[in-house]
Amino acid sequence: MKKRHLIAVIAVVLMGFTKPDSGNITINLRDIESKEGEIVFMLFAKEDGFPREPSKAFKRGVVTDFSASASYTFKNVPYGVYAVSVFQDRDKDGEIKSNFIGMPKEPVGASNMTKMGKPSFKKCSFQLNSQNKELSMKFILK
Repeated sequence: MKKRHLIAVIAVVLMGFTKPDSGNITINLRDIESKEGEIVFMLFAKEDGFPREPSKAFKRGVVTDFSASASYTFKNVPYGVYAVSVFQDRDKDGEIKSNFIGMPKEPVGASNMTKMGKPSFKKCSFQLNSQNKELSMKFILK
């Protein structure tokens, strides 16, 4: 019985020294022109659904109280490759509104995108391999 307790204590102590295998990703969105609606942050772990389908995002977050900037932190994210997309849901319906040719009618952005263009998972992806990762973004289409 004492031997099992000792093994359990040693296991707990050793777990405290192991490298974590997950981290936090903080997205700082800047240059928001309108305070209308809410900001939707989407974290994708694969290409499927990126950048437009909130239901296919690995994690999703919403910020309702914002000004010219907004931040959101995805917590306890397993180390790996991810891409982020964000949009301002002005009518709070959970969808990105588009015109007849598919161009978004609401402000949108994606990680690693600094100008107009179609975002791809490959182009927008980044590696999470530390406990804290911070990304600065802005809308590429307002």
